[in-house]
Amino acid sequence: MYLRSFIILFCIAFIIDACTAQKKITYEFPDAMSEPVQAEYTRLCEKGRVLYEVNCAACHTKKVHGKMVIPEFTQEELGAYSIRIANATHEEQVSEARVSAEELTLITYFLTYRKKDKK
Repeated sequence: MYLRSFIILFCIAFIIDACTAQKKITYEFPDAMSEPVQAEYTRLCEKGRVLYEVNCAACHTKKVHGKMVIPEFTQEELGAYSIRIANATHEEQVSEARVSAEELTLITYFLTYRKKDKK
């Protein structure tokens, strides 16, 4: 009985630890941006991160030396995505029916303000 309870508690603790061990994403905002605005943008960026992982990561995020790396998009590339003219594949696979304009804006916030990977 005690062994079974211990195993169950150990498994729960392991799962909780695995879930909280996810790498924390940090964001870099302009110095002139006030703390309340940064807090709101952080919230929006987190929504964008989730949307990126669901809709974009499979094609754009690459594994390099065992680490998942998100590409650094230029402002021009992000602008092209926002009006869906980046390429024919995006017009088809990331259509307005699949990713709304608002969701695309959130993804752009995430990609714009996330702290970039060191090279």
